[in-house]
Amino acid sequence: MQHLFFLLFIVLICSCCTKENPNASGTDSITGLDYSVEKPYLKQVELTQAGRHCRMENPMIEGDRIIYFIKDDETGEGWINCYDKYSLELLWTWNDAHTEYGAKGFGNYSYIYNEVLCISQSNLSYGIDINTGLTLWHQKAESGRSYIFGLEDNIVKQTNEVFNADATLRKASYQDGEWKQLFSILQDDSLSVQMYLPCLFKLEGNNYAAVVTSKWLPSPVIRQYWLNLYSLTEDRLVWTSDTIPLHSNLSGIPGGLPVFTDGQILLGNNSIYSYNVEDGSLEWWKHYGNTFVGISSQLHARDGVLYANNEDFYLAAWDVHTGDEIFNVESGGLCSQLQYCDGKIYQTSVSTNNLMVFDAVSGERLFDVEAPYYKRFTEYDELRFQSTLTVDPETCLAYTTDKMHLLVYEFD
Repeated sequence: MQHLFFLLFIVLICSCCTKENPNASGTDSITGLDYSVEKPYLKQVELTQAGRHCRMENPMIEGDRIIYFIKDDETGEGWINCYDKYSLELLWTWNDAHTEYGAKGFGNYSYIYNEVLCISQSNLSYGIDINTGLTLWHQKAESGRSYIFGLEDNIVKQTNEVFNADATLRKASYQDGEWKQLFSILQDDSLSVQMYLPCLFKLEGNNYAAVVTSKWLPSPVIRQYWLNLYSLTEDRLVWTSDTIPLHSNLSGIPGGLPVFTDGQILLGNNSIYSYNVEDGSLEWWKHYGNTFVGISSQLHARDGVLYANNEDFYLAAWDVHTGDEIFNVESGGLCSQLQYCDGKIYQTSVSTNNLMVFDAVSGERLFDVEAPYYKRFTEYDELRFQSTLTVDPETCLAYTTDKMHLLVYEFD
């Protein structure tokens, strides 16, 4: 009998130390939330890091894997989790950069090619095997910004020694990350210089990078911007545009991240610009007020149509050649990057705490759901949708977060 009581005691202790599966019924011992309550269109939910509050960048989908870039709100520690995209089973965790250098988190833009994940944090860059989570290579430079863009076997990033030093665009192979200088904007007078995020695209068999550069002065206020087209195939600067027109000195950066479609390079701040890729000529621009681009929200273009969300709570679409508006509809203000799948535009709104789906032709709002575990004026007040969203192009499943959970939505 004593042995029986002892065995029951051990079982009870072990059960108290086991994290409950959020998909199971009943109240979770970590969060206090009841996951058995059905939420509209919510297909799957999984806790991140035992329910700690975290900031997450847009996840990346490759094959049957989904990769999240996570940073703990309290400690600042950053790591990468790879999950099976169907079951949300955790396959591996990576935080070598934190272990070796104390690096905290990773930028919003990374690149996967031939099953190698290329990432960057400041002057550090890494190549990771997405099957095993093992580091394949890493480079430590004197400077750098926290993003990597890629096209085929090339990866590209921009570096600055300090904020007002020469700005340089560099490229490397995804296989080793050994960076080579492409072109620079030099500080040759009293004006500071800057280079912004590049848009990489293929056109007529050649690979290109479109990037905005600037020269500026805080007082008196001087803001000058140019759009540049660089051939990655031929390693040469193809053209630099005339100075980009601004509605005012407060208009913001035009083209923090350009987009390309149908022969046009599109830029945005509180205006929208359309440049011809052949010669860098400005074909049209329109001023709207408030911004179309922010820390998370950027332009999206495909098939000759530009989509952009304005922080004044509207989503608009334009013909990229004429500038004619296709639609202008109410939306969510400050939002995630726009995502497209099967004729629909997706966004999560930080301002309204909603995930919304729009018809990409008419702008009709098809779905609109609130974050599933948000409860105002309670301990769950922070469980709002984040500006984090990736839609699987194969399944149209929408992957997002609320600082504590991985959330998967199915709207079909």
